[in-house]
Order: sequence, then C-alpha cells, then structure tokens
Amino acid sequence: MSTTVSIKVRREVVELADKMVKYRLAKSRSHAFNILIEKGLNEVMREVGFWEQIYRDVEELEKSCFKIAHGRLNRMLDEERHR
Repeated sequence: MSTTVSIKVRREVVELADKMVKYRLAKSRSHAFNILIEKGLNEVMREVGFWEQIYRDVEELEKSCFKIAHGRLNRMLDEERHR
C-alpha cells in the first residue's frame, strides 16, 4: 500500500532521480525516490554514475560509426538495468 507524502529535497537529489528515470533505473520519479530511500544516496549515485559512463561510451562509439556486430547492445543494457 502506498501513501502520498510531500517533502522538500535538494535540487541535486531531484536531478539524480530524473537521471534514474532517464537511464531506466526507475520507472518514475516516485519509484526513483523509493529506490533512493531503500538503497541509500551513495549507492544510487555510484549506479547512476556507472550508467552515465556507459551511455557516454556508447555515444562516442556511435559518433565514430562503430557498429556492434551482434546489434543487441540496447537489449543487453536493458537486461542489466532490470537486475
């Protein structure tokens, strides 16, 4: 059962929650805040940092016209995110 609460958080925490949604580590901001509460800020920051680096690396590969031979990188990333 869920209960709605209203809280104030630092802008950095909201930005982190938004990144969690962007990288599909959370389904929504609400889900992101629940994960943050359960895992703790430091653990989530490490996880988001890891995925940010992965996405930057993939973008660099795409810019250099590198093609993944098996073409399943997105599926691999999605599977890893849902673990």
